[in-house]
Amino acid sequence: MRIILLLFIYTLSSYAGQFSKVKITPEISYIYVYHKGKAVKVHRIQDTSNKLTGEYAMTYRPHRDIQPIKVTKDVKTIGEVELLHFMKNKVNKKQGVLVDLRTKNEYKDESIPSAVNIPFEVMSNKVKVEKILKVLGAKRLADGSLDTSKVLDVTFYCSGLWCKKSSMFIKSFLELGYPADKILYYRGGFQMWKILGFTTVTN
Repeated sequence: MRIILLLFIYTLSSYAGQFSKVKITPEISYIYVYHKGKAVKVHRIQDTSNKLTGEYAMTYRPHRDIQPIKVTKDVKTIGEVELLHFMKNKVNKKQGVLVDLRTKNEYKDESIPSAVNIPFEVMSNKVKVEKILKVLGAKRLADGSLDTSKVLDVTFYCSGLWCKKSSMFIKSFLELGYPADKILYYRGGFQMWKILGFTTVTN
């Protein structure tokens, strides 16, 4: 039923989208994703005079360096359009998970629709990490190895281009045995999402 509803909404959007002033791409004006059981319309702010304010309008982050475009040679880095396709084609169909690595309070205040929160600090807790791996479809075998044959695709993001939480978390996940071809890195993070005026949600 959910898939049918999304297909219906998508069909309507192809007609209504032509009236959007600020589009995502020439062909895409918005998409719908599920966030905590509710359909959320993801689009860009239509006010062409809108300006970014607050923390994510800042260009300087003391003691924080700009992150490289690639975490490792095997993990794919994506931009906003690819992330939207991931949300629509993977998250909506329960074949993928979008993970927000920021703090609980940051996630609670505002996040990308459909994202779940796994605070970066969780990586230091082995028990919680094992639970996360299990939720993502990994299975710990009797010999201690990790069976990842049925794991979900996962996209990680954090605060922005200057935030190293995603790259560090991804490297740790790879060391645990999670397959690189199942991991995506949204390098722009929440700052780029905000800069481009995309829909956000509170949690």
